[in-house]
Amino acid sequence: MSKEENELLGISPNGKDLCISCDCETKYSHDTSIEYRTHYVEGAGQLCEKCYDTIMNKLQTVAAQVEKDEKGL
Repeated sequence: MSKEENELLGISPNGKDLCISCDCETKYSHDTSIEYRTHYVEGAGQLCEKCYDTIMNKLQTVAAQVEKDEKGL
C-alpha cells in the first residue's frame, strides 16, 4: 500500500495501527486480530492506553450522572 493509503487506514510507516483519537502509534501491527488486542473498540478502532483510559473515565462519569438524574438526586 502507498503511504497515503496507510494514513487513510490509520497505519503508521512501521505497519502499526494508529490511535483513532490522538494518532500516536500503538503497539499492534495492523494485521493483529482484535481478539489479541487491548484498548480496541469495536466499530471505532484502536486506541492507545492513555486515550482509552481518558475516554472510559469520561463515560463512567457521564453514566454516573445519568443514573443520579434518573433517580432524581
